Amino acid sequence: MATKEYSCVKKTKRAFERSLVELSKEHPFNKITVKMLCERAELSRNAFYFHYEDINDLLKSIENSLAAEAESLIGSLRDIGFPKNVYASVEGLINLFDENKDTCSMLFDKAVSESFTQRMNNLFCDFNYQYFAEYHGERKKVRFEFFYAFISNGFYGLLSHWLENPDQMTKNEVTAMAYILVKRLLILGDPDITDAISKAAISRKEK
Repeated sequence: MATKEYSCVKKTKRAFERSLVELSKEHPFNKITVKMLCERAELSRNAFYFHYEDINDLLKSIENSLAAEAESLIGSLRDIGFPKNVYASVEGLINLFDENKDTCSMLFDKAVSESFTQRMNNLFCDFNYQYFAEYHGERKKVRFEFFYAFISNGFYGLLSHWLENPDQMTKNEVTAMAYILVKRLLILGDPDITDAISKAAISRKEK
C-alpha cells in the first residue's frame, strides 16, 4: 500500500514539473499561474498546494533534483586522474543536461533561476580546483580562481548555446570541443599559457 501511495505522489509531482517546463516555453515565467499549471497537469489546486507552497517552491524542487544528480555524478569522478577526470566530467554533465534539455533550458534562463547556473559553476570549479590545489599547491590560488571563473562560465555558456541550437553540432562534437577547451585552459604548465602570464606580470611591474 505504501509503495502505491509513493508511486502516486511521484507521478503527481512529475506532472507538475513537466507542466511547468512546458509552460515556460510558451509564456514568460512570471506570467505562469497555479491555475495554468493545474489545467496543464490535469490536477487540482489542492493537489498542487499539498506538495508545494507556490510556483517558486516547485521551481526550487526541480532545480534541487537536477543539481543533486549533477553533484552525484561529479562526486563519483573525484578519484579519477587528470585528464580522464576532465573528460568524464564534461561528458557526464553534457549527457545529463541533454537528457533534461527542456528543464535545463528553463533553469539556465536567469530570468527564471539565478541560482542554478551559479550552483553548476561552483560545482564544476570546486571539482577542478580540488585537483589543481593538490597538484600545484595553494601558492597559485588567486590565479586559479580567475581561470576557474573563465572555465566554468565558458563551459556553461557553450552548453547553454548548444541546448538552444542543438542542430548546429552533435553531442559528440560539443563534448569533444568542451573537453579540449577546458583541458587547454586548465593546464597552467602549458608553455604558451605560462609565457603569456609571465609577460603580463612583467609588463605590469614595469608600469
